[in-house]
Amino acid sequence: MVISRHSKKITKIRGTRNNKLIMKENFSSAIESLPNELLTEIVARVASTSFQNYINAKLSCKVFHEVAKERYVYQNATLAEFSIEPSWEKEKQEKINKVASFLELCRECGNTEALYRKGVMDFFKDDMPELASEFLKRAAKGGHIGAFYVIGIIMVFMGDEFKQKGVKLIGNMKNTKQLRKITRECRKKLIEILTQIWVKNPLVLGQRPNRCTIQHQRIHRNGWPHDSEDEDEDMDVHCDACSCDVEIDHIISVLPKVDVY
Repeated sequence: MVISRHSKKITKIRGTRNNKLIMKENFSSAIESLPNELLTEIVARVASTSFQNYINAKLSCKVFHEVAKERYVYQNATLAEFSIEPSWEKEKQEKINKVASFLELCRECGNTEALYRKGVMDFFKDDMPELASEFLKRAAKGGHIGAFYVIGIIMVFMGDEFKQKGVKLIGNMKNTKQLRKITRECRKKLIEILTQIWVKNPLVLGQRPNRCTIQHQRIHRNGWPHDSEDEDEDMDVHCDACSCDVEIDHIISVLPKVDVY
């Protein structure tokens, strides 16, 4: 009996497919044998580094697909690959809806970055201070340092009895050089968001919050203001109010200018 080359080729292809199917089944069996807690931790760590890798893991096998829906996974998912606001010109509505749904799940599961972003948007863009406060407090409770910073800034803008609490909060965040470095990162992150959204809250677009009532004079090295991120710009401030003024100056510098008639 003569076997043609074509037949041999078909047999080889079928053999390759069968081998791949066997390998996939063996992989799935090996995965299924692992404890659910370990599988959840694996997927959560993948999700914490890359959303795309999270999707790839989710699609790799049935077990990972189910584990990917765990609350702990959404809680730890990174949002680095998501823009602050969708680009309506470049992205289809279906994709925007899917992203919005994913971010909502993240917030419901206590993802601190998702809560932080929503809080900032609700206060500065949508003028919904009550909702913003709720989201930011949840983020802060979960350990998001940037949320503490934004809460302090918001309190200063709100004025009255809230202002002193905000000044104290910001002042405490800048007590040491290391804390001031962390605070600068918080400020940088907030400014990055503010430059990407339409800030409409009249509370932050109106008159600048009062400065330090003592009007301390700040002394700068070489007589020049500190404009480098590596410089400790608060090393010469005299009180919490002065320290808070530094932050307010930075925030106001990126807000839309309002014409006063």
